[in-house]
Amino acid sequence: MKITYFIATLLALLLYSDPALSKANLQPSKSTNGCGECHVCSTPTVADPCLRGCPRPRVSPAELKMGPDEISINEIESEYGPVNFAHRLHAEMTSMDRGCQDCHHFQEVGGITACKNCHPADAADENLEQPSLKGAYHRQCLGCHQDWGHDTACEICHVKKGQELSESPHPQMPKSGSRFKGLVEPEKKVWTSTYGGGTVVTLFHRNHTEKYGIDCASCHHAEGCASCHAKEKDTSTEIRHTEEALHGICNQCHAEMSCDQCHLKSEAKAFTHDRTGWPLKSYHSQLSCKRCHGTPFHFTKPSNDCATCHKSWDQNTFKHDRTGFALNETHQDVSCEECHTNRNFAVAPSCTACHDADISYPASLPGAKTKK
Repeated sequence: MKITYFIATLLALLLYSDPALSKANLQPSKSTNGCGECHVCSTPTVADPCLRGCPRPRVSPAELKMGPDEISINEIESEYGPVNFAHRLHAEMTSMDRGCQDCHHFQEVGGITACKNCHPADAADENLEQPSLKGAYHRQCLGCHQDWGHDTACEICHVKKGQELSESPHPQMPKSGSRFKGLVEPEKKVWTSTYGGGTVVTLFHRNHTEKYGIDCASCHHAEGCASCHAKEKDTSTEIRHTEEALHGICNQCHAEMSCDQCHLKSEAKAFTHDRTGWPLKSYHSQLSCKRCHGTPFHFTKPSNDCATCHKSWDQNTFKHDRTGFALNETHQDVSCEECHTNRNFAVAPSCTACHDADISYPASLPGAKTKK
């Protein structure tokens, strides 16, 4: 967060301006507070802050259900009324950052620690390590809201006493869900690389989210919501991953791929199932990838034997017209094995079980093709 980074930088500058302070005191420490918690070197600068990498655990769906939908923050209200904090909505966003510890940064064993246990209402405001309850609440909220909407007006969260609430205190947020209006998801992204004397890498972004079912946090978990959802995108602060980090994101699924499979001389063509030698038709073309291949991060290659998935097929339960071919009345009561030898549905059906050699597929059809 910009505000948090600004405070840390300002504190570091104030400390170094005092010659009485020893640099040894600013070395990385094992304490629970101090500069060493964030900075791994003794002389951080704006150009090189030498910040530690922050752990970013994912929040599971089960953990999301444990929290309340909304919380009323009313213990220090005076000029303004209580803040109705949309807890569930904010919790859904934590997968894009550091998880629940974004707000609950200190926890006792066995439960959620109340903010006031560490941040008393009458604490000195100048104590940056342990601000007052009011300061702690505002420090938690203002950073994200400034990055996101470049607006920290009090009325975004507060309503003055005596005024009726005419709309949600969070008008820029939906009632539920984590997709926000105005976000344009790219069809694809194309990068140029110096690898191999100059190559092109193409990411079909929409395929990954819509077809493969990969959620945003799986790739963008280190960037935070504002990297995509900011009201006014600031390209100067756009996340730029190191080469190692960028490959690490892709290798979650593509670890076994060679470099030349992504680094091409020109833009790649979007994936279609035809390229696998197994074109999808009618019913199967409408299924999600995970129905046959498992989760996106552990795709498996299914057997081309249809009976692997469809063990219980018989003429009483299976609707043959789903294949794009409706059986005529004569063949509707014939068992599957009579035409599909050994229940191998991947090869053309055989007619020899019932007919002489002059009757064969597809010269003689046991029905008629239908619209898919």
